[in-house]
Amino acid sequence: MATGTTPTFVKLQDQLTCRKCNNIYTNPRTLSCHHSFCQEYIEGLATIPTFSVACPTCHQHTELPNDTGAAGLSLATNVQEFKKIYNELSSGEVKCDNCTNAHPAVYCQDCNRYLCNECISIHNKWSLFSRHAVSTLSELQAPASPLNGEVELQIRNALSAAEIRDQGERVKKEMMGFTQTLMAGIQEELTRKLEELVQMRLQNHREGRDTSSHDDEILFIKSSETASIVQHVGNVMSRVELAQCKVKEIATIKHIPENQAISFQLSIELPGYQRSLLIVPTSSISIGFTSATAQAQVIKARVIPTDKPGVYQVICTPVIRGRHQVNVRVSDVSLQGTSLLIPFNPYSYLFSVTPTRTIYDLDHPSGVAVHNDGRIIVSEYSPGLVSILSKEGKRLESLGKGVNNITFSYNHGVVTKGDSILVADSNYNRIQKISNNGRLSFPIGKSGTGVLEFKYPTGIAVSPIKNCVYIADSKNNRIQVLNSDLTFCRTFSKSGTSSGEFNAPTDIAIDSEGSVYVTDQYNHRVQKFNPDGEFICQFGSEGSGFGQLKQPAGIAVDNAGLVYVTDYGNHRVSIFTSEGSFVCNFGEKGVNEDQFNGPYVGICFDGDGYLYICDYYNNRIVVY
Repeated sequence: MATGTTPTFVKLQDQLTCRKCNNIYTNPRTLSCHHSFCQEYIEGLATIPTFSVACPTCHQHTELPNDTGAAGLSLATNVQEFKKIYNELSSGEVKCDNCTNAHPAVYCQDCNRYLCNECISIHNKWSLFSRHAVSTLSELQAPASPLNGEVELQIRNALSAAEIRDQGERVKKEMMGFTQTLMAGIQEELTRKLEELVQMRLQNHREGRDTSSHDDEILFIKSSETASIVQHVGNVMSRVELAQCKVKEIATIKHIPENQAISFQLSIELPGYQRSLLIVPTSSISIGFTSATAQAQVIKARVIPTDKPGVYQVICTPVIRGRHQVNVRVSDVSLQGTSLLIPFNPYSYLFSVTPTRTIYDLDHPSGVAVHNDGRIIVSEYSPGLVSILSKEGKRLESLGKGVNNITFSYNHGVVTKGDSILVADSNYNRIQKISNNGRLSFPIGKSGTGVLEFKYPTGIAVSPIKNCVYIADSKNNRIQVLNSDLTFCRTFSKSGTSSGEFNAPTDIAIDSEGSVYVTDQYNHRVQKFNPDGEFICQFGSEGSGFGQLKQPAGIAVDNAGLVYVTDYGNHRVSIFTSEGSFVCNFGEKGVNEDQFNGPYVGICFDGDGYLYICDYYNNRIVVY
């Protein structure tokens, strides 16, 4: 039965030999790159103090567990299984599988067992086993033996896979070597061309001015420029190409309360490389912000690395909020910038929140929206009007009272959607769609409890994700969702006090991720849902203390994820994080510029980060 001299056995032995120890694997462990080595050898490779191992085959680093070292790495189970086969084949001796003592005489192909003469005699006496196919050991040793053939086939397949892997590693090394040679050649050629250019310009300079010291200075400057041309992880990049890099759109902004700062993530796209990012040390990046709307000093920012290659964390302390130009320089080369909306920062105004301006001459404003062009759309409750104001707050026109066949009755929420204005026409139990020029009107819905039927709708919002329209169907205690084309999509929630239930949902806001925030007026709380209407969390309780609400009405979310709530019964505005943690509040009952009298539905941000609040009984809009 010995097979130690067969070609397959020799190949198996070769594959089970550690490439570094030159012995059969002992305690084989697998690195993160899937190469296997003896545990003792791996422990000898560990570097201090990082406790990491560089694979001798592919040079990829693997972190070792702090407490167990190499013993904590995954056991190479495939190698162990092949070792088991190897040991059986190399022993050259098989025992009876029944009594485990005597030498086998036959092999039962139905039982898959080796049996000695005594055990096969008992085996054949049993009627259940009497018809089993039994082969002598000499028959098994024949070249056509099915058992040997099957074992040989399995071993060949396994070895073929190992050979393919080794061949792939060799090809990988060859490609890496070729790439490095190619890059070195390109760099050498580029350096040579630049040196020729430097020498040519120096020669021209010598002909004009024979000043040796000045020539040396020019040579030094040109050499410095040459040395700075090779950029970004093996990519040869000139200063011209670097200047063509573009700052990607800035990710979500977050407040840092303790520093009255903001942070966001930024990345830089390479020119001509689809989805490739520039990777450079943060020390070579400088960032400044210039206000696009007001004269202010340039804001300097701090750049720190993240765990994502090519993504950088930026932290700055804004001087003013609003639209800013982001100026990015890498190795003193200015890149194509982008814009950033620095939001209203409540953390810097904890003790003094002062309006920037106030818009007067309104009649019980109960809804506000700001168009992309700066025009202000105001829903005026008592007269049943929707008024269009200029950026400065001057009334341009008013819609309603039968003009162009448009009428409203106790209208509330208003929002822009593309080239249209959507208005919650509360007392008529419908939504009205009006063109921006006020010439067309299209009513949606009617009174009732069914699909596209409403009972006193008040708040309305458009999702930035799918452009769906969410409507606070107040007296039906539910939210109705319309598709982008204003056809019915779904409803969610019902009347009640439990999580996900409403008692007069009044207004809606939707953040950049599609999460839906609803003011639950007579449950004195705000509820948060996912885009499909599944309950996430709630915050607020009845009262006048910090974080408490009394008949919350309007709601808005800024681009940093903070939630602003008009606290109607407390005559103030309360601010929360997206998880519901209380931040601060401002305002009290009164008529002064820092006071409110029943701020109801009607709160929003414009494109420059300014906050508009409808001060209902003071007949004005206050802008922060």
